[in-house]
Amino acid sequence: MRKEILRINNLTVSIGRMQSLENITLCILEGEMVGFLGLAYSGKDLTVKILSGEVQEELRRHHIYIGGRRISEPSELAGAVYRIAASNYVIDDWTVAEYVGLVESGWFQLMWKKRRLEEQVKKFFGELGVDIGVSGKMKDLSELEKRIVDVVKAKWNRKKILIVEDEFEGMGPEDIRSFGAAVKRLIAGDMGVVINSHSDMVLSLLSEKYVIFKKGRIVKKCRKDYIKNGLHLEKFLLGGGVISKKKGLDSYMLEEQEGEGKPVYRIEGLQMSSGKIHDFNFLRGEIVTFLALDGKVKEGLFMILSGRRAAPYISCVLNSRVYRAADFSDYVREKVVSVMHMGSEEEVFAGMSAGENLLIPSLRKISSLEYIANSSKIPRMLGEKLGQAEVAPDAAADSLGVNDIINITLERWYIYNPKVLILFEPFARCDLMGVSIVKSYIKKFANRGSAVIIIKSREEYVEDISDQIISVE
Repeated sequence: MRKEILRINNLTVSIGRMQSLENITLCILEGEMVGFLGLAYSGKDLTVKILSGEVQEELRRHHIYIGGRRISEPSELAGAVYRIAASNYVIDDWTVAEYVGLVESGWFQLMWKKRRLEEQVKKFFGELGVDIGVSGKMKDLSELEKRIVDVVKAKWNRKKILIVEDEFEGMGPEDIRSFGAAVKRLIAGDMGVVINSHSDMVLSLLSEKYVIFKKGRIVKKCRKDYIKNGLHLEKFLLGGGVISKKKGLDSYMLEEQEGEGKPVYRIEGLQMSSGKIHDFNFLRGEIVTFLALDGKVKEGLFMILSGRRAAPYISCVLNSRVYRAADFSDYVREKVVSVMHMGSEEEVFAGMSAGENLLIPSLRKISSLEYIANSSKIPRMLGEKLGQAEVAPDAAADSLGVNDIINITLERWYIYNPKVLILFEPFARCDLMGVSIVKSYIKKFANRGSAVIIIKSREEYVEDISDQIISVE
């Protein structure tokens, strides 16, 4: 009989207006990989924060057990949990041995005994059957290898719960499956795993069981194969009114229109990662998706196509006008709009109301050029130009949920009526409703005549709306 790794009994917590849990009870056994599902503010993210020790809540009155031992302090939870996220790999100049062994304070003395550290870590890798060199740099590993090293690091530090909060950028489905198989082998007898990802694909490929949250409660615990399809899952995730709203969003259709097929944007001389030079036409009302697994390639493509990065070797044609070595102001004048952080407060103006966010592009006090070209400086610029008296503190956009921010961001640009809309990983922060909102707006932009360009790692969510899907690798 497998032992319990985590048990939570009747956990009830309220933190602020939008985050609460009511009578949360769950159990994760050794070797289990459990996916947490739910909309934004459903309770799944708050549960993960509590398990990670991020919430400074008095735990003595709660019933949380790890390995059969009752937990009374957030620090005890933090000591038992390891989180896998893309942000783990920011320090990439360390060797594998340093990354694994130099985190716990007891190992810092070994910084002066590098050979001994490498021998210890190499032996540990050998015992686990992991064939990754410990003297190589983290930056030279594949995305799959980095994440396997992270699992080994969790075992090295004797963690009991592995929380996977990763969209697995740079990894296709086969690599994600390989990661899941490696995790399953490595955690046997020692750990349990929680998968808390925004990606339906990641949740489906890695989870054996689902715990489904809704409005701060757990509404279903089941094996993955119990969920027959997306409609079956929606019954647990959404209420009746929300299901109707989602159906309305999903039913919005792409339409053929007069003038469709007319080029509005052309890029000439774009060098792909293969080294080949390509020209691309983007047509009125067309939706084109570029797929790039490599994060640097993906971001570079977005920066060039949106005009945010100068590319002297590229020519672009915007509305029949040819620009050589175009700068960002040329793109702005031709109404090329780009969104890099969909659902983030970086795309709205904190302290201003939702209505003010929608109206900013049409305010005569701020030109379109200033508005688009200074996205990272806009909050300060607005304070200088409009003055604090015009800010509505009682309806601040930064108090809104992720889906509301997505709505504001896309509605604002829909009002602006761009000729070209460029989106970078637009579904990265989306829950089930967020995906429907973004897809609905993409279709609305295309129906109005905008050329829509999407840049992503995988085909997830775009295969049914794209006119073209282009792999750049």
